[in-house]
Amino acid sequence: MLPRTLPLLFVAAIACERYEAPPEPVIEGGETGVLEDSRAPLVIRFGTEIDPATLRLAIVHDVTDAEGNLADEDADPQTQLDVLLRHDPTTDFNTRTELTPDRTAVVLTPARTMPVGPKLLLLVEPGLRSRMGRTSNRRVKIPFSYGVKCTGGATRLESGRYFMLFDVERPVGLQIQIFADLTIDPTNGALTGRFTSGDRRTDLTCPTACSADTVCRLLPAPACALPSEIANDVEEHTDFAPNPTPPIGFSFVAAGCAADDGEGTGVLTAPATMAVEQPPVTAEGLVLTARFAPGPDGVVRASGTLTADRIVAGATTEGAPIPPVDLGAGTGKMTARRIP
Repeated sequence: MLPRTLPLLFVAAIACERYEAPPEPVIEGGETGVLEDSRAPLVIRFGTEIDPATLRLAIVHDVTDAEGNLADEDADPQTQLDVLLRHDPTTDFNTRTELTPDRTAVVLTPARTMPVGPKLLLLVEPGLRSRMGRTSNRRVKIPFSYGVKCTGGATRLESGRYFMLFDVERPVGLQIQIFADLTIDPTNGALTGRFTSGDRRTDLTCPTACSADTVCRLLPAPACALPSEIANDVEEHTDFAPNPTPPIGFSFVAAGCAADDGEGTGVLTAPATMAVEQPPVTAEGLVLTARFAPGPDGVVRASGTLTADRIVAGATTEGAPIPPVDLGAGTGKMTARRIP
């Protein structure tokens, strides 16, 4: 006959066995889904001690098809994830990954400034295991983005279309013509802008016919010009047209803040990424600082500076056949004017 105490001991043993859930990733500070510092390291916590040999994660652009599938989940083998950074037990791409001493979190230090504005996803792949052997068998998707927090107001700068000249001074001298559609919230100064490359128009007519390798320009005076000829100033905006279509054209989005300053408005954008396919050049951490104000003719114009954390020549996508070349930081000046 069993002692009376044996069943009680058995129940107590079961009660003392603590259930441990599989690792559950969360982004530190990401409760609202928006992070404010796109240059800061990213901390991913798991709620328990993990086996780092089972950790595979990535941060990608949140782009899905009509059924909600990511590029590596749909039926088309040609589509690929747009990966910003990736970590697996043997390789880091665009990041330095460090496990915390207690093994309950990792710190991701991106090699590039993360984009502000676009929707992003943290992907943690199945197979992540805790120290106790509990395994997560699903792909974890955590949506988030980077934003800016504006506290001022901007009633003097109106939303609208602007023509800009980016005169790059370093690492190489060149000019980029830009059409910018700016939207400003006057209550807090929050700014969003879509910046699109501009090309010389091919539909203008000069008094003398232009050759096949030149185009007509009308300002400052009618003449035939190479398509690559730079503009003298922003008043020549009518000689250009927006071109968002790759590989020559491009477009990017930037967020920022605007604040009234005397008779004008100061603008500071958050770090953005400008990528051109042909020639393959990427400006990472691109920041625009400018002051907009009406001139004597009532037209709003601006001048300011450009900075970029780094300029990269060559493809920056994962698995690119030719490694990109880091040209260092970039600087330049910008001018702009409001256009119809």
